[in-house]
Amino acid sequence: MHCPSLVTAGVLPFCSLVSIVFAVAPQAIPFSSNSYGPDGPWHAITIGVGTPSQSLDLLPGGSWSSDVLAPSVCVDATACTIAKLAGFYNASASSTNVQIGQTGNIRNSSFESTVGGLPSLTGSADWMFETAALKVQDGVSGQTTDVNLSDFDMLVMSEASETLPDGTTYPVQIGSLSLGAPQFNQSWTRSPPNPRFNGTFLPADLFAQGRVPSNSYGLHIGSTAMRIPGSLNIGGFDQSRALGQVSSQAYLENHLPIDLLDIGIGVAEGGSPFNFTSKAGLLAAGNSTLSPSMSVFIEAPLPYIYLPQSTCDAITQYLPVSYQAKYGLYFWDTGAAEYQRIVSSPSFLSFTFRLNSNINQNFTINVPFALLNLTLTGPIVDRSIQYLPLRPTAGPSGKYVLGRAFLQAAFIGVNWQSASNDGSGAWFLAQAPGPNTQTQNEATTIQPSDATIVGSANSWTDTWKGAWTVLSETGSGNTSTGDTATTTSGSSTSPPTPKPPPKGISPGGIAGTAVGGVAVISASLLGVLFLYRRSRAAGKPEPGSQEERIIQTPLTDFGVEPRRESDGYGSELGTGHEPMRESGGYGSSELGTGHEPQRPVEISGGVYRPKELDDTGYIPQSPVEMAG
Repeated sequence: MHCPSLVTAGVLPFCSLVSIVFAVAPQAIPFSSNSYGPDGPWHAITIGVGTPSQSLDLLPGGSWSSDVLAPSVCVDATACTIAKLAGFYNASASSTNVQIGQTGNIRNSSFESTVGGLPSLTGSADWMFETAALKVQDGVSGQTTDVNLSDFDMLVMSEASETLPDGTTYPVQIGSLSLGAPQFNQSWTRSPPNPRFNGTFLPADLFAQGRVPSNSYGLHIGSTAMRIPGSLNIGGFDQSRALGQVSSQAYLENHLPIDLLDIGIGVAEGGSPFNFTSKAGLLAAGNSTLSPSMSVFIEAPLPYIYLPQSTCDAITQYLPVSYQAKYGLYFWDTGAAEYQRIVSSPSFLSFTFRLNSNINQNFTINVPFALLNLTLTGPIVDRSIQYLPLRPTAGPSGKYVLGRAFLQAAFIGVNWQSASNDGSGAWFLAQAPGPNTQTQNEATTIQPSDATIVGSANSWTDTWKGAWTVLSETGSGNTSTGDTATTTSGSSTSPPTPKPPPKGISPGGIAGTAVGGVAVISASLLGVLFLYRRSRAAGKPEPGSQEERIIQTPLTDFGVEPRRESDGYGSELGTGHEPMRESGGYGSSELGTGHEPQRPVEISGGVYRPKELDDTGYIPQSPVEMAG
């Protein structure tokens, strides 16, 4: 069952009726097996464009046109390793390419003012329309099938470059897959004026075909580095990717705005890698001009987190990073001792937002520092560098922006149209999980009338179990990874629980048994020492012999072997000296101190001999002198 692709006043309600009657389910979009930089790495979606089909990998997110790269973007082949892997679209090689003069174009200018264009780019591009195909999966156990899109709306970039703060440029490396727009289609007047030409978007086209229940999507881009798979559903969302409270906000034509109230640093569990466990008030720290809330845009096409300089200063004062003006970014000092403790621990950067139109309600999204330990590669830098994706400036639109780096830890979704087709839908934001997340989960439907959605009750901390190292709170050296505690101090943190005594033996009997056992062991040891002394008196080895040397350095309680003369192997740097052995952790070794271990000492004194066991236990006899 297919709905008409051209929307009129009555078409959208008809499509809604079709989706309800036939109970269509949300469609999951599989992710590519490849990931891409040069500022990630990031998960991508594979889509085929043109006839014959040309395979492209695109980063999911954004609105209006999808941005794709033409081969001419990469004049310098050495700067386009990533772009070649992601793929180009060659319009002249397709028999189904459509262009109309009414769309206009971009020529040697910024893409920021262009609806749907990647806002950080400068260059030239043209709108084109194509057939497109991609794979979708109906539920967890449903079959993966190919779906076709007609008049797929694309902005094809023939020249496009990113510009660094110092003026250096490099070619764009990968395009983006649009996930819809406030309007069902992007329409242009043609000559003659009627009918209008409509470019289509992925969610709206699948909804018009009757394949999904609404013109909506739910996205968690995940993390390649931390092995959090991406999740994209059209017509619904994976509830396990939206934890706790889900914000519902009104969208703008080309942006998803929300009020940011504060930024902090915290630790989810265990000890802290900082000299504090939590720190709030970082958004407005050192800047009295900031109001109690700041409107920011959530934009998946942009890679960084764009914040005021004062906010970045307040955050980075606690981190082993250095600001690199050439790139407008902070580089991690990977040689610092605290670097690894921070990025592997349950510490996070927290973002507190207004939940909805009620000014008294808010919610927080935590972004672990593990997700803020990203990698810059070529063509931005000559060698791979770990960086913190904070940029101390406003985004290309002039607003502060939370981009892809933030969305690694956040769920985002949009219901583009209400049931009345008035375009006044809503967009959603929530905490996303960590690596310990079910990869195959039944999608939850977003109906055309839904202005809110309900998240999962799963614990966010639990979704990171096994992926971070919990630090000791007491400084005793105890650490834990996930749920399993590991002791590094060399001794157990708690003694074993004693077993209960066997039934039928009285407490006195147990005590007598213990005393008798000690007496037997003591008598045996004294007997051995007595025989040893007799044997030494009978046959003492020659002074200086090998046997004499071994006897003088018996095996000690420290587990160190007898010291022997060097045979030329294993000596330190040819000095003829045996290398010092490290202590086994039970006491200091005598080797290397210049002192020989002492010989066994003869023990004299008494020993208790037990009588027969009676009802009260063992009764010891008087001490008996032992012959020396």
